Amino acid sequence: MVKFLYAKRLIIGMLTGVILIIIGGVFFLKHLDDERILEKERNIRLDYKQWHLPEGASARIGSGTVNAMQYSPDGNLLAVVSDIGVWILSTQTAEAQHFLAANTGVINSISFSADGSTLAVGTENGEVQLWNTSTGEHQKTFTRRKYRYGVDNVFFMPNGHTLVVVYSSMVDLWDVPKGQRKNTLSAVENGTDDNVNNIPNMYMSLGGHNNSFSSDGKTIASASSNDTFRFWDIATRKEVHTLIAEHSNRFENLASFSSDLRTLAIADQSYKRQRFNRVWEINLWDVNTGTRRKIFETDSFGISFLVFSQDGNFLASLDNLAIHIWDVNTGKVKQRFKEYKSAVTSVAFSPDNQTLVSSSVDNTLRFFDVDTGKIKKTVTGYGALFRDVSLSADTHTLMSLCYGSNILRLWDSNTSQHKNNFIADKKYVTDAVLSPDGRWLAGSSILHNTIHLWDVNTHKLIKLKGPRRITGIAFSRDGEVLTSWGIAGNRKSIIQFYDVDTGRIERTLQLNDQESLSIHEDIYFDKKMLAGIGKYFDPNLFVWNLDTGDYKFTDVGVKEVIVARFSPDGRMLAIVGKTLPQQVPKTERNIVLWNVETGNYIRPLSGHTDDVKSITFSTDSRTLASGSQDETIRLWDIETGSSKVLTDPNWKDGYQRYEVRVTSTLAFSPDGQTLASGMMLGDIHLWKTGTGTKKKTLRGHSQRVSHLFFSPDG
Repeated sequence: MVKFLYAKRLIIGMLTGVILIIIGGVFFLKHLDDERILEKERNIRLDYKQWHLPEGASARIGSGTVNAMQYSPDGNLLAVVSDIGVWILSTQTAEAQHFLAANTGVINSISFSADGSTLAVGTENGEVQLWNTSTGEHQKTFTRRKYRYGVDNVFFMPNGHTLVVVYSSMVDLWDVPKGQRKNTLSAVENGTDDNVNNIPNMYMSLGGHNNSFSSDGKTIASASSNDTFRFWDIATRKEVHTLIAEHSNRFENLASFSSDLRTLAIADQSYKRQRFNRVWEINLWDVNTGTRRKIFETDSFGISFLVFSQDGNFLASLDNLAIHIWDVNTGKVKQRFKEYKSAVTSVAFSPDNQTLVSSSVDNTLRFFDVDTGKIKKTVTGYGALFRDVSLSADTHTLMSLCYGSNILRLWDSNTSQHKNNFIADKKYVTDAVLSPDGRWLAGSSILHNTIHLWDVNTHKLIKLKGPRRITGIAFSRDGEVLTSWGIAGNRKSIIQFYDVDTGRIERTLQLNDQESLSIHEDIYFDKKMLAGIGKYFDPNLFVWNLDTGDYKFTDVGVKEVIVARFSPDGRMLAIVGKTLPQQVPKTERNIVLWNVETGNYIRPLSGHTDDVKSITFSTDSRTLASGSQDETIRLWDIETGSSKVLTDPNWKDGYQRYEVRVTSTLAFSPDGQTLASGMMLGDIHLWKTGTGTKKKTLRGHSQRVSHLFFSPDG
């Protein structure tokens, strides 16, 4: 009997073990499957920023500065408008689903159709594109060819068959199924369909304010500079109502209509004599009665935007980096979100008015619960990453700093993968540099006198004491020395040099009372010499001999430096200024060369017929390239002063909307055989310097190109 019981227990134990093994195997397999899913999701998250790369691009870092956001009518999708296209995010997972209108230029407005299946995208080049939000496929493009200005606003009628497109003071109605333009609404009487310059009355801005269309699709609001708001019946093209709402601001984002166009919110500023400063206030106007009600007043620096919830019961405003949610009916604050340390660029209410999503230059999207004030989720990676940029000499590491941030990011420039973050313990890093060898990273702020110096490989941080007010930092060409300049406690200009390995101050130069130093962004710094040029207030050429300790200032005869560049060998300085030496005609169209060592004036380089905004030397210091608003690039022979002109007949057509036509940045390849020019509208042109002919054009950026770097192999 005992043996039987023992055998029974043994069998039960074995069966139990087998069952546990099976269950464990199932869980293990499920775990593996989950890991595969998670890995797939991770790969998607890593990969989505490489969707729809422009032709010729191998990788993309960042997702573009966020300019606007909009929920789909059912609240399941969020469209995020960036500089490079529209990201479609799932509001449940916050994952990117599609990337629409990629690399098509500046996007001014978007609108979901009533069923959320289509997104209309209005662009700066005058096009309206329709995209399928489920498949991410392009459907149609509407273009008003006779109207050269960009689209200001787009709006789907509730029936989904008509698309309203606003061009400045004109509205087009498009039949979506047929793809045909139906009719045109002019903002004032006697205006013509195709020539708004013939409008005789006060200029009217149609659709310039948030929610300028009524939710029923029947009415649109327009505004003029004389505090007049007019309301138009879109179908009949008749004016149906007028509101005179006095206000002091001139910014469209500081006035917003509720979705039914019955309430107008305006942020005003006024001068309070007893406070001796500007005071901001928010006023609500009843459109039908014309009465005004003040709900908020503050002594802050200003109110950045106003946005109504979709039911019109709440109003979001930004004040001192805090988002306020106002109850429109009571005029009281419902919530105050203070999580931000950087500027907020856009907000949007969900259709159920329970969630507010906001974007910031700190590269985040935050989803707030309107009732509780708590953050539901935070999504990173969306925003402006590149205010300051440095590239290591081997071009393997790229450093980025965005505006108003204390986070310095390093990227692998070959793979576009994010490598590391370095966070300063003070607010607002205003200047950041990467050493040429990529080993050291330094950040400083004009708000305090601490310089953060990191060893990139070990993450070791050394805090250096800089001038009382730091105005700039730079590494020497060998990366062994860091210098800072600024204002000392006695209000004299001071320059300090640090050994990067020890953090010790190796030497200090304090200038005399009559000498001042406000170094321009370009300097020359090697073991023998530090040279810089001031930017404002009668700037001088400053040269310090590091062997002897001698220094001197040379008056270069300009009142303000527009652009200045030192030659790679440190022997010459090229300057474009607002006034020039007596030997040169007073103009911003001439470039002047100076001998850095002697401080002597060499010669002007004359030939441009409009202002010069960018210059750069070739790596052998024998050629200078200059870009001008006269729509030409010139290659100057430094020895002779002669030049070769590079131009493109297509540039003029590309700049119809801009008075300023300028090449924004230039870069020579290491062998000097190629010149890259980055343009205001985002194109990059590659030129053969020997013949002056264009090799190719790289398109993909929608905004001004601010930095260009060649790899060492060109």
